[in-house]
Amino acid sequence: MTQPDHDGHDVNRPLHDTTTTRLSLRRPTDADAAELFTMYSDPQVWRDDPLLRHTSADQTRDRIHRWSESWDRHGIGPWVMRVLTGPAAGDLVGSGGCSLYTTGTTTVWNMAFILRPPMWGQGYAQEVAAAGRRCAHMLRPDLPVTAIVAARNPRSQRAVERTGLNQAWRGPDTKDPDPAAQLLLYTDRALSKEQVRALTA
Repeated sequence: MTQPDHDGHDVNRPLHDTTTTRLSLRRPTDADAAELFTMYSDPQVWRDDPLLRHTSADQTRDRIHRWSESWDRHGIGPWVMRVLTGPAAGDLVGSGGCSLYTTGTTTVWNMAFILRPPMWGQGYAQEVAAAGRRCAHMLRPDLPVTAIVAARNPRSQRAVERTGLNQAWRGPDTKDPDPAAQLLLYTDRALSKEQVRALTA
């Protein structure tokens, strides 16, 4: 029988199948596609960042396949989060965790999470973020953990700040057609100017 650590993390299970105090965290599969598409296509989820909303189930399946490649190549990637115990056990909470991100010569951990609106405000984002950071540090403690958030999304900003990451940069979002759109870069340690340029280009 496995034993959780003091944070409720099940230290003896593989990273793709673990738990926190309240969450079951599993590697995503195609069996999750329908529920994940419902979340990723929900206008309420993306009200502050509509460019990221999925408009077809193929987009969600492609994302699951990219996540699978991350798990296969690096042994880590985003999880599907579900309620662990109680009357709601098995209900989808969302997706989240850490994955390796490389651009040019810069490699960092990218932390991200998306939750269904009924699950907002209950601390689940911080719970999965803590689990993701813990696993990332087990594998590559030399790499910074980062997160990028749209400046027009204050809800995501607050969630990321509660994970303990600090804002390192604010500037234009070159991928957004709105010339006024800006991005925020968060990190758990100091970044070089070269790293900041690579991550925000």
